[in-house]
This record gives sequence, C-alpha cells and structure tokens, in this order.
Amino acid sequence: MKTKLIAIVIVAGMMFFSACSNAHKTDADAAIKSAQTSYAAVADEANEYVPDQSKAVQAAIQSAKDSFDKGDYEAADDASKTLAGKIQDLTKAKDAKKADLTAQWNDLSGSIPGLVTEDQKKVDALTKRHKLPKGAADSFASAKQSWADASAAFASGKLPDAVAKATEAKTKLTDVQTALGAKPGAMVEPNS
Repeated sequence: MKTKLIAIVIVAGMMFFSACSNAHKTDADAAIKSAQTSYAAVADEANEYVPDQSKAVQAAIQSAKDSFDKGDYEAADDASKTLAGKIQDLTKAKDAKKADLTAQWNDLSGSIPGLVTEDQKKVDALTKRHKLPKGAADSFASAKQSWADASAAFASGKLPDAVAKATEAKTKLTDVQTALGAKPGAMVEPNS
C-alpha cells in the first residue's frame, strides 16, 4: 500500500513539474517572441538615438532566448517578464532623444544661415580692402562645408550626425567672426 502511495505521489509530482515546466515554456516562448517583434519595430531609431540602451535590450532578449534554447524554461520565463518594460523604457528614451535633437537642429538651422551671411559680408568687405586675416578665408570655407555636410546629413535622415556637424559649423563660424575682429553674433556691416 505504501509503495502504491509513494508511486502515486511521484507520478503526481512529475505531472505537476511537467505542467509547470510546460507553463514556463509556453509563457517564455510567447514573451520572447513578443519582445523580438516589439524591439524590431523600434530597433533602427533606437540604435541611432540611444545605441547603448538598445544594445542592452537586445542582450536581455538574447539572454532569455539562450535560456529557452538550453531548455531552462523557468529562467527564460523569469528573464522574459522584464522584457516588455525594458522595451517601453527604450522607446521612451529614443523618443526623448529624438525630440531633443530635433529641437537642437531647429535652433541651429535657424541661426547658422544668418551667421554664414554675416561672415560672408565681413569676408567680402575685408577682401576688397586687402585686410582679410591670414587663414580666415580657409576657416570660413571649412565652416560653410561643415554646414553643408550637416544639411546633407539632415536631408538623409541622420539627425544625430546633422546636429553634431551643425554644432561644429556654428563653432567654426563663431571662431571666424572672432578672427575677423567682430563680436560673435553681433557683426555689423563694415563702413566702406
């Protein structure tokens, strides 16, 4: 009788363990697939705007998948429970960074053309008088090229690159103004 009772308990335990294992397997599989789909939807922009956080989410998904592939369904299930939150956080961080860069671009693209025009007038006036400081023309050409590169990056949809190049252009244009003897951002037309 005791042997039958022990056998029943063992069989029941195995069935319970098997049911739990199947539940972990099913839940983990669904969560991992859902995470992969959700991540794929934001991956391109996330890699562009918040690459480190994107890599961390990708690593978390891979870790859960590795546990699943090894048959450790409980670990895969536990790991997969955090994936949806990590992807939500990634999406929020990506959106915030994109909004910040867009605001920076709007500010830079609103001010740089005016700086180019101011610098061009000053360079032209000093060139006519033969009083253009040595290297000023090259510096101005470099600044204009940086602005052209920034505009091209923006047109290609590479906002982080565009902002970096526009910031560089603005710095160069301000340096040109200083080299030309003008107070940066406050150039006036020279008297002829």
